Amino acid sequence: MRDVLDLHTHTIASGHAYNTMMEMIHEAQNKGLDVYGITEHAPKMPGTCHSFYFANLKMLERKMFGVEMLFGVELN
Repeated sequence: MRDVLDLHTHTIASGHAYNTMMEMIHEAQNKGLDVYGITEHAPKMPGTCHSFYFANLKMLERKMFGVEMLFGVELN
């Protein structure tokens, strides 16, 4: 069986991960994923993204390094 997607990941923007968005997407490509989701923590969680971060997601390409991208938020 082949893994085709990962929908719950965080970048350094969430405050407790170690890689940038581009590093994460590139690794998703290296692993052969078809769909990759980045879901940072919501702005009310201490140490995470500001609401500006989420507003700017609309500027990102929806396909990067050949991987279909989904951007969202982890609401607790």
